[in-house]
Amino acid sequence: MGELLTSFKLNDKDNRWMDHAKCHMEDGITWFPEQGQRHLMIEAKKFCADCPVKQRCLDWALNNEIMYGVWGGRSPKERERTLYARKYKARMTS
Repeated sequence: MGELLTSFKLNDKDNRWMDHAKCHMEDGITWFPEQGQRHLMIEAKKFCADCPVKQRCLDWALNNEIMYGVWGGRSPKERERTLYARKYKARMTS
């Protein structure tokens, strides 16, 4: 996944945690399933379940508003809901 970084406009460029990700050298998982490939999304999310940097991965994807692929064990829709909730909460406390 590390080589994908060059294609993102990143807010958080600290990606050293990726070297410790369970997926770092994994070739057998599809991290960017197409629409309708729910089984591949589920497989990727299961793989992430016990990753030592799962939360850091999720935070990184949220901070950079990456809206495709599985990051931190969450689907794009799940991350979208989290971002919406964060932004709503920030507006309510401002």
